[in-house]
Amino acid sequence: MKNREFMMLQLFANDNNAYCDFSSTAAKAMAGKDILLAIWNTTGDKLLAISGQQGLTINRSADSIEITSKDTEGGWKSKIAGMKEWSIDNDGLYVPNDESHTILSRAFENSDPVCVKVVNGKTKRGMFGGLAVITDYPIEAPFDDAVTYNLTLDGMGRLVDLMLDVVNPDTMPDGSAAIKPLTVVSVEGETPGNTAVYVNPVKGAENKYFYKVGAAPLEYPAYGEVISQTGWDGSVEITATAGQQIMVIETDADGKALKVGVATVTANA
Repeated sequence: MKNREFMMLQLFANDNNAYCDFSSTAAKAMAGKDILLAIWNTTGDKLLAISGQQGLTINRSADSIEITSKDTEGGWKSKIAGMKEWSIDNDGLYVPNDESHTILSRAFENSDPVCVKVVNGKTKRGMFGGLAVITDYPIEAPFDDAVTYNLTLDGMGRLVDLMLDVVNPDTMPDGSAAIKPLTVVSVEGETPGNTAVYVNPVKGAENKYFYKVGAAPLEYPAYGEVISQTGWDGSVEITATAGQQIMVIETDADGKALKVGVATVTANA
């Protein structure tokens, strides 16, 4: 119902896309609440979102090395980047019996490093990962408020940008793999008002295709989510309006989402 009301609002307020451009950068911005800090357990077979977390800051910086000389042009100092470093600040409500805080407490007590991963909980994709040591882990218990924690992690070596160096599988804190991408292309169909859609890679023999069409941005399904959109055989033309988005979802035989891709509709006028 909310999506239907939102669509109606877009039709009412669009005014030829004069001021509600949902292809703009603002429409693609991420919500901070979706970004989670997670840690691997000591055996490396389970990724756990830190319980109770509220605030998260990822710090990245580099030293500067001055290379000014007497003949530096204009009398301005000149510098180059030196060694890089990173750290993570995290805070929230303290949940002492949660496994994630048990791991953190044990690592702090033993001065052991922890393997951390920052993920986008909405798109189910990794953002950053690396090895770090716990340098600060205070617990605050005010008289008139909830017990909270603050956590500072100092990086050991490289902070890997998982949006550039994609890993497979891209494990999420619940232990499931992330939904994988599809390349979707929309071209003019043979029939007016239709689009011909091509998908790469093609689906597995037992898998299914579903699709949905609408104003950008279309909401991505979660990995394993049961899909109730319109079924598609992978070849028949689809009726759609040029400029909208079309999303193709590949599922397993039971209709659970495995892969997804989006394209802007090009339709036969």
